[in-house]
Amino acid sequence: MADKVLADVRIELKKGLSLTVIKQLLDDLTNKRVLNEEEAETILESNAARADKARDLIDSVKKKGCVASEIMIAKLKVYDEHLYNKLELGKLLQPACEEPAPGGPANQPITVSDKSNDKEYPMTSKPRGYCVIINNMNFKNNKRNREGSNYDAAALEKVFKILGFDVQIYTNQEAEAMKKLLLDFSKKEHGDCFVCCVLSHGEKEGVLGIDEELCPMKDILSPFDGINCSSLAGKPKVFFIQACRGENMEANVVVSEDNVVEVDGLGLTIGGPKNTYSISQYSDFLVSMSTVDDHVSYRNEGGSWFIQALCKQLEDGSQRGDDILTILTRVNNEVSRKVGEVEVQQSRCCCFSFVTTHVAKMTPEPCYTLRKKLIFRIA
Repeated sequence: MADKVLADVRIELKKGLSLTVIKQLLDDLTNKRVLNEEEAETILESNAARADKARDLIDSVKKKGCVASEIMIAKLKVYDEHLYNKLELGKLLQPACEEPAPGGPANQPITVSDKSNDKEYPMTSKPRGYCVIINNMNFKNNKRNREGSNYDAAALEKVFKILGFDVQIYTNQEAEAMKKLLLDFSKKEHGDCFVCCVLSHGEKEGVLGIDEELCPMKDILSPFDGINCSSLAGKPKVFFIQACRGENMEANVVVSEDNVVEVDGLGLTIGGPKNTYSISQYSDFLVSMSTVDDHVSYRNEGGSWFIQALCKQLEDGSQRGDDILTILTRVNNEVSRKVGEVEVQQSRCCCFSFVTTHVAKMTPEPCYTLRKKLIFRIA
């Protein structure tokens, strides 16, 4: 039935499909194995014109039969509900397709839905996506060089390769170079997820390039929102930021054993996830900061407290099938229990200064607009 529906609306569908929707459909149809990667690449690369890509997509899926066609129509409702309703595809699909699924029992009705993905983000693409690591170590002011950050970058590279990501490392980036780098990545074709790790000095409003100029958080996040990066629409965008967010130091609080209580910043306000199927521009973000607002973040020659705990818990938790928020809760617990000492130089008058020792404590802070569970399973 659904293949006949595609044939009936072929001309109107070819005219109405945008390039963005074509790419989104190809991604999902490849993930669901309606098309293989070679077929999808041929549709995109062998046709210069948008209409030709649309025509080949429709014809390729139609040839696969009723089930494949119904999957495409269901996905079209997700990515272009206006076109779906304009062509009255919901009415045309009645009665439901009765062709058996590949490998399934004969004469069993097939209903296409995303129920398998209602509670968890799909993680089937290979690679799963890009993991961009920006590691700022050597600054214009040599006294601000970030010793030990190379250990953080190496640990992140190791764990995200294990998790199936295409890891790209960029070292010692100026602020404008960071902005351009992230903007360039937002224009690429993406898999099921995007991860960005920024290791640098920071302030309340953002992170610093090695030229000590500010790269605001909005310039890190906004290139990947639902409007500016359509290939990541509805997919998780994950940011891990190792940087200070101010100059305050957390106090050491002694509590019961069951509830136990570098100096390297950032503020973020993202709208909450929407209840309707049409998602917010800022949905599907996770931003995990190394420390709370207005406070410092600690690092030593062996790496930062936050990144080292994150990599350990990511690898262990992903092997167990834990979701990212469970993992980050463990990171919070591990880091908040750590105790160190930091020397703080203080001035008493214009003539001299003295150094005091401060108990070093910190707590990472994740914020998110994820709509589903995010699990990086290790095969």
